Amino acid sequence: MDFQELSSSLPRLTDDGKARAQSIGAVSVAIVPTSIVGYTSTGRVLVIGPEDDAARAVQNLADAGLKCHLLATDEVREERDEPAEVRVDFRSGSYEVQGYLGAFQVISTAGERRFDLGLYAGHENGKFDLVLELSKAPTIKAEVSPPGYFWIADTDKRASQLADALTEIPDMVGSFEKPKFFNYDPDICAHGRSGIVACTRCIDACPTDAIVSLKDVIEVNSHLCQGGGTCSTACPTGAITYAYPAADNLQEIVRQLISGYLAAGGTKPVLAFYDKETGGPAIEHNLADMQENVLPVEVEEVGSIGLDVILNAIAYGAAGIKVLCLDLASAVHKELTDQFAVMRAMLDGMGYALDLVELVDSPALLFESATDDSAAFDIPLASHAPTGLKRTDIRSALEHLYDHAAKQPVSVALPAHAPFGNIQVDTGTCTLCMGCVSVCPAAALEAGGESPKLAFIEHNCVQCGLCEKACPESSISKEPRYLFNTDQRMRSQTLNEDAPFHCRLCGKPFATQAMLNNMREKLKGHWMFEDNSDAMKRLEMCEDCRVKDMFAAEGGFPRHKL
Repeated sequence: MDFQELSSSLPRLTDDGKARAQSIGAVSVAIVPTSIVGYTSTGRVLVIGPEDDAARAVQNLADAGLKCHLLATDEVREERDEPAEVRVDFRSGSYEVQGYLGAFQVISTAGERRFDLGLYAGHENGKFDLVLELSKAPTIKAEVSPPGYFWIADTDKRASQLADALTEIPDMVGSFEKPKFFNYDPDICAHGRSGIVACTRCIDACPTDAIVSLKDVIEVNSHLCQGGGTCSTACPTGAITYAYPAADNLQEIVRQLISGYLAAGGTKPVLAFYDKETGGPAIEHNLADMQENVLPVEVEEVGSIGLDVILNAIAYGAAGIKVLCLDLASAVHKELTDQFAVMRAMLDGMGYALDLVELVDSPALLFESATDDSAAFDIPLASHAPTGLKRTDIRSALEHLYDHAAKQPVSVALPAHAPFGNIQVDTGTCTLCMGCVSVCPAAALEAGGESPKLAFIEHNCVQCGLCEKACPESSISKEPRYLFNTDQRMRSQTLNEDAPFHCRLCGKPFATQAMLNNMREKLKGHWMFEDNSDAMKRLEMCEDCRVKDMFAAEGGFPRHKL
């Protein structure tokens, strides 16, 4: 439902209702277009399952004009009551299925041999367009199946689910398009560095298994992605962003809705987010029951509603925010729950009411207005514009809320999955090897130049854990929190420093005292590194002098007196 249609459909019996209709009708945001992802299906269907069940499905689909193949998963039957009407093309109890509408690859295995069934079926690209699986367990394990894949569970609803699939499959022939729901910037991705993998938040949050690790970066299969939005919500850096609509477009819609409503005389605006597919029908059929200070906001997927959108909505004047969660994949619901836990910790730390933001599972709860005790009602409205830069937008909102908060703590502790925080360094074990600095994706850790020093800028830290994993001494631990003081957050603070160790021959500083002491301790007792041995003395040389001394020992240059 577009804004103009919504404006004319909502009740307007009170001043709030009239202000809402006026505000919704006046929203004007130029949505940045996203690219298109295409699928092509010619109707080549592979039906997988026990022979008799699969054969009936093949017959049904063949009658609808589709080109069908049958992969039987049971043994050959010696005796049959009647001749089989449908040919079994393949028979295998071990197989793999991967892909999406128009491009499913099915591999059958027998011992160490692998057979590509699409090629054996004579398809030019070796792919099937659609797969109907009647097995006890799905071969594709993603919580949300890819387009074109149907698995019929063995439950009391099996017959109706199969009937629905047999009706839907014939309609999936032709060319189809959908939006590309995401944008990805690998330069600011915190997934990995130097072969070390740390942040997997987008991978864990994706219900379609569209995101895979390439060690240092991730890769998103745009054909598997179905726009759940939780990857962008979970991403701590903003490397992966939602594109339908972009975050700054959605925030601008929210800003215009609230400001227009208040300017028209509305009071205590409550935002109600719902998704188009499941929430939309529930909202449209019950508009008359919606409280007139509730401003409905339809989005493609509620999983895309994260910290940046919610916190800025409050800063712009929302007296309450509710997100309708209907039929969400468990990964999506978990990520939204995690995001709201971080938000509530921030808001509670500043003295705002916890019921300011809510996840609700019933449209009836969405229609209700917020409670009157929200501390956000009386704060001035923020004037900053959304930038589309996730962390910048979150900080802008928090700075405004903090400036007008009932409580102003120095910092607030956050849940473990929060994307803001400090790190702690055990100076007793840290050798200042700077391995953590080399892998930090956000420039939160800095080396001291010629001085052996490790410095940290909390403003930049995304709590990805790469430094923690890269530290050979296990000296680093994360501390999720939000430090409200901007100057303190952006200031470089020294975490550890040590006196430099100078080469015993040329005097050049090349390591730290702690590093040399650590090496001596680890090599203690080894026969090659006894006290005053040449090997032990070379540990105390820079790389240039060490090479020269080893060469001299073999009869090359005249040797220095050690």
